[in-house]
Amino acid sequence: MLQQTQIATALPYYERWMRRFPTVQALADADIQEAMSLWQGLGYYRRCRMLKEGAEKVAAEGTPKSRDEWRKIPGVGDYTAAAIASICYGEPSSVVDGNVERVYARLTCDPATGSALKSNAWKWADRHLYTPEPGEWNQAVMELGATVCKPNQPLCRECPIHESCVAFQTNRVDEFPTPKPRAKTVHIEEEIWILQVEERIAVASHHTFDWWKDLRLLPISRPDRPLELGLWGESLGVISYTVTHHRVTALVNFARLDQEIDGFEWIERNNIGEVPLPAPHRKALALLYKT
Repeated sequence: MLQQTQIATALPYYERWMRRFPTVQALADADIQEAMSLWQGLGYYRRCRMLKEGAEKVAAEGTPKSRDEWRKIPGVGDYTAAAIASICYGEPSSVVDGNVERVYARLTCDPATGSALKSNAWKWADRHLYTPEPGEWNQAVMELGATVCKPNQPLCRECPIHESCVAFQTNRVDEFPTPKPRAKTVHIEEEIWILQVEERIAVASHHTFDWWKDLRLLPISRPDRPLELGLWGESLGVISYTVTHHRVTALVNFARLDQEIDGFEWIERNNIGEVPLPAPHRKALALLYKT
């Protein structure tokens, strides 16, 4: 949950999640739609899918003990596998996260970015790992990056290794890590339709929008994927949202129909809050509920 998400935002989601899924087995046995419902609002829904798949594998095969075994669990990458193995089981595996990358980049004035920086940081971490206490060492280096070698206004003079830091000694701390070039923003226009028959709302459970995989959607129409409804709708307003480097402007339309249209799932309006919808679609529904 903390990947790309601040602690203050994730904490209430975590607490609700743990009340519902207190064990790995509980999550493994749950329906993916229920898991998605608890996750909605956090975004990056692939994390939820992989967490569910990982729980299923651990429940079926047992808890891994080594970095290599953890690496076979869906959704577990090099960082998570090494962190669990070193901290929980004392395996001499180095850990590299964004904090460690920043410490390394400033210590060495490495100008690399992206995967090259990560690769160089791993090699550096492997060379300097304190193998008698790998878990303590890894946590110490990550904590150094999080609390002292911070992205902004680092506390360099309080740093226990500032005398060895090339960036500090050459007054270039603000240059590292080298900023990655930003991806060009892609602008997308779409229409979100709220279709209602009596007190039922149409949602699409089978769709081709990868951003929202495993979520339900209100009907969407885009120039490259037009939705041929042949309807006249009332405009409720415009919403905007961002997904990665895509900036989407959505016109929200409402249409009350006499009968249901095939191809959609029709949900009672009072139950729509239980359906796993992405945040922009909940925002669209809020425009209707205000009218």
